[in-house]
Amino acid sequence: MGWVIGCVAWLLCMCVGCASPDATPERLARLSPVWTSPSADDAGSMPLGNGVVGANVHVAPNGDLVLLLSRVDAFSEIERLLKLGRVRVQCDPPWMPTPAFRQHLDVYTGKIVVLDAGLRIDVVPDDAHDVIHVEMRSSTPRRVTARLETWRDAPRRLEGGEAKSAWLVQGAPKGVVLEESADVVVDDPNAVVWYHRNETSAVPLTLSHQGLDTVRDAFPDPLKDRTFGGKIAFVESEKIDARTVATTKPVNLAELRIATACAVVPKVDDWRARLDAVDAASGRFDAAARRTADAWRTRWDRSWIFVEPASATPGTTSPSAAWALQRYATAAATRGEFPMKFNGSIFTVAPKFVNGATWNEDFRNWGGDFWWQNTRLPYHGMLERGDGDLAASLFDFYTRVAEGCRARAKVYEGVDGIYFPETMSTFGTYANDDYGWDRTGRKSNDVACEYWKWAWNQGPELVALMLDHYDMTRDGTLLRTKTLPLANGVLAWFDGRFPRAADGTLKITPTQSVETYWRDVVNDLPCVVGLHEILGRLRALPRDEVGDAGNRALWDRLAAALPPVPTRTTDTGETVFAPAASFSPQRFNCENPELWAVWPFRWSGVGRDTLDVGRATYRTRIEKMTHGWTQDGQQAARVGLASEAAANLDAKLRNTHKNFRFPTFWGPNFDWLPDQCHGANLMTTFQEMLLQSVGDTIVVCPALPTDWSGTFRLWASGKTRVTVTLETGRVTSLDVYPEHRKADVVLGEGWRLDETPPPGPRYKRL
Repeated sequence: MGWVIGCVAWLLCMCVGCASPDATPERLARLSPVWTSPSADDAGSMPLGNGVVGANVHVAPNGDLVLLLSRVDAFSEIERLLKLGRVRVQCDPPWMPTPAFRQHLDVYTGKIVVLDAGLRIDVVPDDAHDVIHVEMRSSTPRRVTARLETWRDAPRRLEGGEAKSAWLVQGAPKGVVLEESADVVVDDPNAVVWYHRNETSAVPLTLSHQGLDTVRDAFPDPLKDRTFGGKIAFVESEKIDARTVATTKPVNLAELRIATACAVVPKVDDWRARLDAVDAASGRFDAAARRTADAWRTRWDRSWIFVEPASATPGTTSPSAAWALQRYATAAATRGEFPMKFNGSIFTVAPKFVNGATWNEDFRNWGGDFWWQNTRLPYHGMLERGDGDLAASLFDFYTRVAEGCRARAKVYEGVDGIYFPETMSTFGTYANDDYGWDRTGRKSNDVACEYWKWAWNQGPELVALMLDHYDMTRDGTLLRTKTLPLANGVLAWFDGRFPRAADGTLKITPTQSVETYWRDVVNDLPCVVGLHEILGRLRALPRDEVGDAGNRALWDRLAAALPPVPTRTTDTGETVFAPAASFSPQRFNCENPELWAVWPFRWSGVGRDTLDVGRATYRTRIEKMTHGWTQDGQQAARVGLASEAAANLDAKLRNTHKNFRFPTFWGPNFDWLPDQCHGANLMTTFQEMLLQSVGDTIVVCPALPTDWSGTFRLWASGKTRVTVTLETGRVTSLDVYPEHRKADVVLGEGWRLDETPPPGPRYKRL
């Protein structure tokens, strides 16, 4: 893949305190892809999005501009996340790309720019409204047409391997039909309007099958009546046929709007009114482009990483480029009603480019459900890069399904608490095949799939992430309205579900140690260490933030009953963390659950008393991996192993698919492409190498090799912004805002401070 230096105008947006000239559009332009030739198909597309609506954009060899449209909430009757369709833009007289062709993704302003001799095309999503704008400027007057292409022209039944993309109902017995309805093209005089509407839903079947009929009111149906689609029109538009619009005459300037909407509404007319309102609110191209550029400039000023090793591996994306492009792709798809889909986000394309399968563009491996172990990964590290606003899509979703999960706990176990399944539907249930289609001889609480039937660690980790939000932002409103109620529900589950041992400690069994150890497990480390962490943090909260004294009674009671974090002694006499207090050693997956004590939890690491235990555990781990959802990179960084973290990061950079042109279309690895687990772990590994918060201490370069140089800005606990310049083992500039937090800065192993001493305190050494 060729990388070409692009140029964009200088504009720096103030954020908190004084903006730094290091956050330049020129730096980002050098990391952004510029293509010098058209692309044959969607595998050669660039991603574009405003967090809710997105598109895979490419220019075909014949000059067609092609947009494969998507939304984060376009779930079908059987819970597949569908594409909206494809829009093809053409010119008359035709435009044929010349050797001067350039297609540039400008991540600094959030748009795609196509340049050629006498032609410029700008494609930009409106940051404030779910509309994609296309502006075409041509020195030659051209009549421009836009045509909708859809493939759901008739009801479709899913069979065989394609049914794996409908995970909620895949594996269903013959009496259950997996069918999606056809799209509808509306008769509109001035625009192309189309929609998909779910007149049916798999939710009632699922609730009945899983023994939840008596509490079905706790599970609102997000699929029934869900309606999604769009509207295509030029500013001066002429309807050609049901699927095609054009400019009224040849023009030098054409403005195209593709408005989209999704809503659960009783009538199609209600959805249509919402669509028209979205379209009208977005307005003209210039206003939308300004809103989007302002939003991205603000985001890029919050944080950046321009740090590289002394010599990058030839032929790979640089670490800084990979971080920037993955951050862009994450922000482009995490502002909606549902969390980011780990298995491709909204930027999937037809599977033929991935594995040769002939199914259409709606296919994705593992379907529409949310695996906690995968879904969480894009949300780790968001706060440290100043993107905590995007975490709402995760927090709100789990808060929304919590009451259904509480109702299930009461029905299945008689416990007034909350637990979340590892694999969860859009409305909080298990997928039916995971639960077990054949219920012969099974009680309602007997989940069939052993990979996650007794997995309980999801709740503690979610609570820890939400407490991270408070630590970083001091947002007391979210703490009181969402974090504490959810935390208390999760803790009540453990308090009421599991017995006490003879010494009065909690005995968590039946359980498993994530997906790897299933047999004879007692007190699995992910649950135990997670409970230790969140209870310690909850009990340390300011009393004026906590409110109800009943909160502390639960916390104190459960904290007093916690068993110790499991450890074992190796053959060489070292103490390491253990997957559980006791367990059968047979393994069923490739995780290292003992390292949950290092990451995602913070029991061991740089600046902590158990660092040596964490390092020994990492060194003696069974699985050693660099791809997909595996966590070795950030775990190495968390325990300060710089060379190991850097090697893991370097390996991650080479994980792109050979059939795809965009440099961060990772995978598919364990899941699908572009693999958001892989990209998220890459970002988190890099960030953990550069900056870590250990309580009130800020560790700069905790796991960065001393031959790396550059500049970065990231965020630490207590709303603290840290801007650093590095040069081969030296910190040559260190700006901390607010300034009193300078006293809390610690330098990682091998790094020294070498700057003109500013007024105020000096910096501590690790």
